[in-house]
Amino acid sequence: MSRGLYLAAFVAGVTIGSMATWFAVKKKYEKIAQDEIESVKEVFARKEEQTGAKSASEIGQEVTRDLNNGIARMAANQAKEKPDVAEYAALIHKYGGTVDEEKEAPMKEKYPYVIPPEEFGEFEDYERISLTYYADGVLADDNNEVVDDVEDIVGDALDHFGEYEDDSVFVRCDERKCDYEILMDQRTFSEIADNNPHQVEV
Repeated sequence: MSRGLYLAAFVAGVTIGSMATWFAVKKKYEKIAQDEIESVKEVFARKEEQTGAKSASEIGQEVTRDLNNGIARMAANQAKEKPDVAEYAALIHKYGGTVDEEKEAPMKEKYPYVIPPEEFGEFEDYERISLTYYADGVLADDNNEVVDDVEDIVGDALDHFGEYEDDSVFVRCDERKCDYEILMDQRTFSEIADNNPHQVEV
């Protein structure tokens, strides 16, 4: 045999041996990798089962708790928003109505009523009017013109200073589509009239 033939046989043997080794090693490490993947999948599947069952019951408890809290909160808010029955009865008696008439024409539509400060101006189609209540019991508008029929314009709002804020009361009259802001002034109306005689006609 010639030297070239030995060399070719050697190269062929090395190549075949290398390929066989590569396939064997590849197969071995693929099996190791596959076993590792399966073991990790198994661990995560077990954890998912445990936490899944646990979280489902926890979620159920949380949903129930949240629903109960929400229902209780909603009932409390509704109770706060509803005026006291005694107030309704007093107003009905004051205006000479009966409970049946009250059902037919709700008081909030007929008479001015006090509203929380945050509700002032919430309706765009309602006119916003600012009034001033002076220390001597005079109610006047922006032009310092005295409001004559106070009860007809703002109801019993002047009795509600301090209910929401010490120096202001907010009133809504649905019939006139007006929101009134009544600000308390520690001065007397006569002081204002003396300081601005050209603006005030008494």
